[in-house]
Amino acid sequence: MTMLEKRSQLGRRAFLRLAAGASATAALVACAPPTAAPSEEAGEAADMEQIEIGFAWWTGGEQANALFEEAVDRFEAAFPNIHVVRDSVPYGEFHTKILTGYAGGDAPDCHGVPWGTVWSMAHRGVLLDMNGLVEGDPEIDWEGMWPAVTEGCYYPPGTIISLPRESFGLRLYFYNKTIYQEAGIDTPDVAMDAGDWNAGNWTWDAWREQAGQLTQFDENGRRTIMGSNQSADYWNLHTVIPSFGHSMFNEDVTHFNLDAEPVVAWLETLPVMINEERSLGKPDETADFDWASNGKQAIVRSSTWSIPNYRVSWEDIDWDFVPPPRGSHGHSNFVGNDYHSINGTGTANVDAAWELLKFINSPGEDLWWAQNFFGAPFRKENVEPWANSLNEILPRNGWKYMLDMTNTATPWTPVPFQEELNTIHSNEIGQAILGERPVQEVVDSITSKIDAMIAEFE
Repeated sequence: MTMLEKRSQLGRRAFLRLAAGASATAALVACAPPTAAPSEEAGEAADMEQIEIGFAWWTGGEQANALFEEAVDRFEAAFPNIHVVRDSVPYGEFHTKILTGYAGGDAPDCHGVPWGTVWSMAHRGVLLDMNGLVEGDPEIDWEGMWPAVTEGCYYPPGTIISLPRESFGLRLYFYNKTIYQEAGIDTPDVAMDAGDWNAGNWTWDAWREQAGQLTQFDENGRRTIMGSNQSADYWNLHTVIPSFGHSMFNEDVTHFNLDAEPVVAWLETLPVMINEERSLGKPDETADFDWASNGKQAIVRSSTWSIPNYRVSWEDIDWDFVPPPRGSHGHSNFVGNDYHSINGTGTANVDAAWELLKFINSPGEDLWWAQNFFGAPFRKENVEPWANSLNEILPRNGWKYMLDMTNTATPWTPVPFQEELNTIHSNEIGQAILGERPVQEVVDSITSKIDAMIAEFE
């Protein structure tokens, strides 16, 4: 059994114990793109026959697309004998286009794969088994990447089918300091710093209490300040369920743990906050009005990848962020990560595609992507330099929690039915949150359907 096979069989807690001992020691790297100086081998390659490979990714807006173009430019400068045929596709069309390419035998040599989809694609057998490439390449430091990231690169267990795609996202709770000050309430960072990471007072109960205290109404009962926002979709439950000491599934992945007692109790607070305390907004109250950017929402549940947008839309607001509140078993977070994979159907230039993916995965590129995307770097050595470099700009206080947040982040369970699960869950969970049906009734309905789907999945 290889080192990587052994690593893939470690449990989640063992993974987190390994990550918790990591230290970030790399020197600070500037936000400017790294200069890709062609190696001696690359210089010699310029005289060789030109190689052409296809690389596809989905567009995430003009700025994100420009970053991909810049990264590929740097790769072509470092490997002048490799020309990359670039294909940026709108996100909504990307999955269908890639699968159509595989069906027709003309899929690109390598491509991005969104979260969840990577395991369903691997389940179809179209992605390359990268074990030999990873194990045989000294430039790939698998142990130097966060386990919560690399665990998602396996499907089935023991088989690596992807490399991390640029930076990853962490869930954050942003807060408007002015609303807190005017209400005479301590901001969440005060509760965070009252003790150590696992003993602070920034809890789900504290979040609910503050959301209620900060919500304001006029003389006609119309809300003028909203306390917070909160969702119970599959993504957001990854910061809730583990905080109460439960994994998303049972050990043999046959049951969805939405019905764990403390999770149901947490879910039951949301309709009360929406309908009685009115500290959370309904969809029709938030669809056409951005309470947060108008300075009328105290706490905003969002993610690291939203920071660039907030720095523009919240330019006149004094704001910062803290981790998600802690449950009975501590703070939790998750890795909102995407991936890069190689065409495994025998039509790809695997060597050239590997060079491209490895280049994007390199330490310098990892830090550059993190500094420009604001998501956390997936290499442990880059987390501290990343946070230090961004600490010079708003927000200033929240960066000090980053290393703990990456240490405690839990990986997604790599199963090929994530999209089906998400559909089943999202079809009904809103009825519980809005108080249209009893929470326990909805939970029982969702878990029974998901468990049946898992049992029948092929």
